[in-house]
Amino acid sequence: MQVKPGGARLGLEMAGRSYLQHLASGLVATDGVQYSAVVSFGTIAAEITNQLIDPGYNLQLTDLELRFKQKFSNVIAAVGSLIYYWQGREEYIDSTGRTPTARTGSWMALSATYSKGIGSLLNSEDVIEGLFPVASLPHAPVRVKLTAVGLVDGSMTGKIRNEAYVRLVGNVIPGC
Repeated sequence: MQVKPGGARLGLEMAGRSYLQHLASGLVATDGVQYSAVVSFGTIAAEITNQLIDPGYNLQLTDLELRFKQKFSNVIAAVGSLIYYWQGREEYIDSTGRTPTARTGSWMALSATYSKGIGSLLNSEDVIEGLFPVASLPHAPVRVKLTAVGLVDGSMTGKIRNEAYVRLVGNVIPGC
């Protein structure tokens, strides 16, 4: 607890809370890996995943660790191309006033925008991992999403491997 001069309480400090959430859940595939649901997409952007990472309490983030592992497949007998990117935003309840208010931030890039070609009837897996600067995303819970678009209609599928996760590290915001 922090105390102002004169003995007034500033609040409880609950430092160093950590929360980890894997992004895929479902049955284990024949290759022994657990994947999210498969999403088919083409020339219209599709969300491969869109998940709220909610530890059950509000956090002032000190670290945001990301490990994204996605698998894309070309389902037609021709070379295909796709563009994909990860985004995130904060979604939390602000209890500082008389009435709690839901706060939703703007979407911001968690990764670069990637463009790649995939051979006929082949797969491509990528890993994007690292620490994200929390100055851009200071509060949790956060929502993350993967968006992809193909250059040929109905030519691609995408899914997330269970190795993908988001780890939130921060201080609990009392009263929220």
